[in-house]
Amino acid sequence: MDDLKPILEHVEELGADHVNLQPDVRPYRLEDCIPYIEGWRRLAHDANVPVHIETHRDRMTTDLFFTLQLLDCFPDLRLTADLSHHVVGREFAWPIADENHRLMHRICDHAWGFHGRVASREQIQIQISFPHMQHWVDLFMGWWEYGFRSWRRRAPKDATLTFLCELGPKEYAITGRDGYELSDRWEEALMMKNMIRTLWNRLEEDVHCPAS
Repeated sequence: MDDLKPILEHVEELGADHVNLQPDVRPYRLEDCIPYIEGWRRLAHDANVPVHIETHRDRMTTDLFFTLQLLDCFPDLRLTADLSHHVVGREFAWPIADENHRLMHRICDHAWGFHGRVASREQIQIQISFPHMQHWVDLFMGWWEYGFRSWRRRAPKDATLTFLCELGPKEYAITGRDGYELSDRWEEALMMKNMIRTLWNRLEEDVHCPAS
């Protein structure tokens, strides 16, 4: 837990609206996780810096069901939702079952930031510019829209929602036999940025122009 202290000190000195924390410990039992989260939250409270727990593989939050049990213990826990990890971790079949939608919505209902990556049930990062991947892109855009709407209901008016276009290099990006990625990752990051801005602007218009 004390590893977080110097990070919070830097934030206090340099400024940031939150700290994203990957819980790089892997207790086997839920009750063994509680002291870590309580300790991190206590340090964050004392430093007056919000800390968001990221959903990520090979971390405390690697499993969707285990993460939901953490939310049972800490109903006000703030997450950075990287939904791609849970799609791969649970290998959601297509079409996505209603129950799985509900589980992902619950993650979104605790999200105070999002990491933008589109996954399929087998791949952590697909090429969003490939037409045959569009159904996965639409799925994530739907979840992100739900999450944005949820956040807008929960957040104070002066709050900031962080969406990070987090497209990684290999081994995140799929490569061909020549070792090169199958698409232009920078262009796809810009594509995602524009998609998210368009979505956000549409939600803004919904607020200012309510249905009669």
